[in-house]
Amino acid sequence: MAERFYPVVGRKSTGAVYNRISIEDMQQNHPHQFTLFILSYAAIQGNHNPNTSAALQDIIPAATYMEIAGIHGKPYREYAGDRKTTEQKVADYDPADPKDTLPVPSRFGGYCNHGSVSFTTWHRPYVMLVEQAVGDVADCLAEAFEVNNPGEAGKWVQAAKELRFPYWDWAAPQVADEGLPPVLIEDTVEILLPGGITQVCPNPLSYYAYQGGIPPDFENEQTRSGTAYFSTWPRTFRHSPSSEHGSTDKEALQTAVKSVSTGIRERLGLLFLYPDEHEDPARVYDEFSNSVNESRDDLNADNRGSLEGIHGLIHGSIGGNGHMSSPDYAAFDPFFFLHHSSVDRILALWEWCYSDYWMGDGYDVGEGDNRRTVAWTQERGTYAQVYNEQISPSGARGSLYPFRLENGEYWNSEQTRFLHENAYPKYYSYDEFLGIEVGKEASSPEERRRARRKIYRYYGCDPKEAAAKTDKSSWSRIPVRPAKEAGLPGLFREISNFRMFIVVVRLPEHAFNRSYNFELRYNQGTESRFIGAAAVFARPDHSPCKACAKRRANGSIIRGVIPLPFSLINDIIASSANGGTTATLETTISDITKRLSGALVDTAGKVLATAQGGNDAPIVPSGQSASSDVVPAEVALYTSAVAEKPDDTEHPVNLFDWQAHNALFPNGWKAVDQEAF
Repeated sequence: MAERFYPVVGRKSTGAVYNRISIEDMQQNHPHQFTLFILSYAAIQGNHNPNTSAALQDIIPAATYMEIAGIHGKPYREYAGDRKTTEQKVADYDPADPKDTLPVPSRFGGYCNHGSVSFTTWHRPYVMLVEQAVGDVADCLAEAFEVNNPGEAGKWVQAAKELRFPYWDWAAPQVADEGLPPVLIEDTVEILLPGGITQVCPNPLSYYAYQGGIPPDFENEQTRSGTAYFSTWPRTFRHSPSSEHGSTDKEALQTAVKSVSTGIRERLGLLFLYPDEHEDPARVYDEFSNSVNESRDDLNADNRGSLEGIHGLIHGSIGGNGHMSSPDYAAFDPFFFLHHSSVDRILALWEWCYSDYWMGDGYDVGEGDNRRTVAWTQERGTYAQVYNEQISPSGARGSLYPFRLENGEYWNSEQTRFLHENAYPKYYSYDEFLGIEVGKEASSPEERRRARRKIYRYYGCDPKEAAAKTDKSSWSRIPVRPAKEAGLPGLFREISNFRMFIVVVRLPEHAFNRSYNFELRYNQGTESRFIGAAAVFARPDHSPCKACAKRRANGSIIRGVIPLPFSLINDIIASSANGGTTATLETTISDITKRLSGALVDTAGKVLATAQGGNDAPIVPSGQSASSDVVPAEVALYTSAVAEKPDDTEHPVNLFDWQAHNALFPNGWKAVDQEAF
């Protein structure tokens, strides 16, 4: 049995838990770890270095980068670390089987879970797998270094023991000004070798060159602005021009990363503004974990967004016309795993703060005697799951393929929960953040609540602080329902004359047969200000059938939220007062919508369709209108009141009295490119 699978145990061989740290921290403050990481990551990628030649001989196929990256999408084949018997292959993807290729959208074949409640849980053992592969090589290198350099005994082996896969914090404050650090961009990097020698070597964080040739099922992806030549590019690129030779446009890459930074921080803060309690914890986990929200009903106006939605924006901003923008090829970009290590870090913080929110066996519907639990599903199927297969946290329906345990069973979602000492062992944690140590259980609910307030304040999404800075007289006619009347606990009191403003976007996943973004801008006079974006991270279904494309467009919907900056809303309301009138909620909504515009943009930067906000915007003529199959299902403004505990300044606020307002673009979407007709 052991020959057929490669168990995912993380860094179990070290016998201890050590923290994942940021790549910048590792490079600057842990030079021995950094050297081992660079050399080991390069080794599993097949990059030969005189210092790693011996270690390369011991890397089994399941631990190579080509095999690990291929789990996420293409090539659609069985992972070398999960060889199955003939009986076990019954449900697997087969490109020659009509059950997999005829349905629309076709069953895509990759193992990964997107758009489902298991998005967060599936990616946790995935990062553990690459962490394990890198760590095993690092152990071998460290031992060899110390054998050949006795004077450095104790340095390298201990560094290897502590080595965990790093993350890059795309939500750090400096990203808006600095973008990506050089270590993630430059094609060479300097490392420290035994004896204090420095060496410049190829940087395995910048790109990956395919070993053994480009897989035969890699296909070019056409856009109106060019082509991503996945079938001919011998290595990964970011923001490449439309060229068969390919290259990374570093300037375009940095511009894209910086532009989404501020909006990402605010959206991340919003994830920590869920309430302490909810009548159905599974619905909360569904909204947080993924961008489809299977349990959401039309009457639910709560809008705090999802971790998957934020994650998709990073994919697009890093990839552009390149690998990270396409789910089929994203994992081949070495940045992918630093990105998902960062996503996992946010998950660790969130589950530490909200330990009672979980997917469970499903979500509740109905009332009284008619109340029942509806099971989660994997809508599209995967390499090992059929269409609409039930998803459970454990048991046969909880398997996270292709990640096996030592006993041959698959990891399940229940086992992925938490990083503290009482959780299923994972042998890693994260460095302390704002006094929070996710490797230790919180001592009390109060500690969790105070941590939540620290987090959303750090990310610049503090409604209470924003309310204190408003022009009180200008906001005097913004209505707020009393907290007591809304059913909040008695100690809560509403913050008078203040509301949060959030744009909710619902986008057809397969509108353009690839990944794309909705971008929101605020316009005043000749100035146009980028507010935020919602991302669709989608695979193409390669087919010449136009009808098929339209049916896909009417399929799954991706949901995103874009919080409007507090300062922007305050300026709009204050300008009404300067004009001699006092703003009401209705006039504020009108003033906001008429100054907003939207655009559908592909990852190569091509504008596909545009819309102007407000009822007074020109009606788009029928001959210029974008097809109803590609325009958003909804772009609307929502608001929420805010309640506080006056006697406890450190207690997190409570968002309540959510209200849906008007659609932002009632007069239509204009097709800018032929693809939008």
